[in-house]
Amino acid sequence: MTETSKPLEASNAAPSAAPQPALESALPKILRVAWMSIALGITIELLLVMLAAFTGTQGDSPKPFLADLAGKVSWAFLVCVGLAFGTLARKLREAMMGTIGLLAAPAAFTAAKAVHKGLGQALGVVSPGVALVIPLLIAGLKAAEYGILGVILGRISKQGRGVGSYLAVGLGLGLTFGSAIVWALTRKMATVGVLDVVGMGINEVLFPIGCSLVIYASDAMGQRLAKT
Repeated sequence: MTETSKPLEASNAAPSAAPQPALESALPKILRVAWMSIALGITIELLLVMLAAFTGTQGDSPKPFLADLAGKVSWAFLVCVGLAFGTLARKLREAMMGTIGLLAAPAAFTAAKAVHKGLGQALGVVSPGVALVIPLLIAGLKAAEYGILGVILGRISKQGRGVGSYLAVGLGLGLTFGSAIVWALTRKMATVGVLDVVGMGINEVLFPIGCSLVIYASDAMGQRLAKT
């Protein structure tokens, strides 16, 4: 009686210990995506600063740069980390990542604008007012863009595709939705210069590319570390 009860107790105790390794394996991945997404936001802001410096359109004060940097880092962090949580799903990964992208993009857009505006006001930077319909339109476009991005990334990550597939997906969606977003941003501007369009284009095209590559690099790094 006692001999048969021991195996039963062991079999009942085994499932309770199973979630812990899954949590431990998920945490390093989220942390990798977190620091990579922060680096992505900083890199894109530096590219825009270099463009402004090259064309002589940069201002004398670093305060607008700091406000823009905070907004971009917030956006990249929230969206990329959100998609990374979706990759943890073994089943229905495409649906999970698509849903997260659909919800995270407008939430991250709103949060990034709040961070940018709050820090800008704290630093004494005045932002031009924009009609309410424009942020709502952009939030909707970003929701569609990153919802689709999440679905496709979920599919190609399960298929084990190479970096070229991630780059192509990010570029295609960046060009498609980026064009619409730039159009929405510029239609209410009094004057629109070539540099304005180029700067917005860099911002809108590089973010989906960068976020796709962050997801790929995190997975590749995790596989490499698992082999060592």
